[in-house]
Amino acid sequence: MSSAGTHQQITREYASELRALPLVRRQLDRLLDETSAEREKRWDIRLAVTEACSNVIRHAYPASGGTFHVSTDLRPGTLEVIVRDAGRGAVGRVVPKLGMLLLYEASDSVALEDASPGLIVRMAFNVE
Repeated sequence: MSSAGTHQQITREYASELRALPLVRRQLDRLLDETSAEREKRWDIRLAVTEACSNVIRHAYPASGGTFHVSTDLRPGTLEVIVRDAGRGAVGRVVPKLGMLLLYEASDSVALEDASPGLIVRMAFNVE
């Protein structure tokens, strides 16, 4: 399928728990089915978004609980994914460990923004 002429925006809220990760990946897979993105690109997108969500689950909330939002915006040729939490935030404290390096490598662009409270990870991907 092709994303030509389509524009789809979806935002979903997830519990900050590991069991949310397969749900996020299903959200992405359904959206990616509407694109002509090749298999390797799909894996890159899944990797980057999973890493962003995993970071929320591991680091955003000092105690159990909390939620995060995943917003997707599919336009012809481009997919933007935003992962936002209301946790501790970390723009000034983000340490470039393996997971963050993978996120940057797998994305076509990445921006980290302070959400006060929380953190916004904005990723963009070419899906043509």
